[in-house]
Amino acid sequence: MVSTDSKSYQLRVRVTAEERDLMEKLRQERGRGETISDLVREAISLLVQPSAPKETLSPKTRSQVERLAVLLKREPQQVEEACVEGILDLIELKCEVPLIVMETRLHLQYRNPRNDPQEFPWNAPAVRAGEPEPAPAKPTTETT
Repeated sequence: MVSTDSKSYQLRVRVTAEERDLMEKLRQERGRGETISDLVREAISLLVQPSAPKETLSPKTRSQVERLAVLLKREPQQVEEACVEGILDLIELKCEVPLIVMETRLHLQYRNPRNDPQEFPWNAPAVRAGEPEPAPAKPTTETT
């Protein structure tokens, strides 16, 4: 019996001209001197490796992403993708405020119609912007 570990198999996949052009563009942007086949092999290995880490965010960041997902009524993965897209848009100077930030502000604004200062529902005022907790009020004594 021959082990399949050392054997390579050929996989034939048809792609559209547009898909091929996009892969070629990605290959050139990476600038590693690789072929389109190398890109496809890398993508397949990422899909089939069961040992690949599923969680790449810290627990604190993961919980914040999940809270944003609840607020925005999206899946956490969609929030992560929107955050990355927002960062890229900032880098490429496509916008001054990422779309996900504007969307979050609008959600908070319409959920809190009063003109109160906007805060994330999960942050206490003292946690926001690193502000220290307010000191307790001192009792005043009045003399008459």
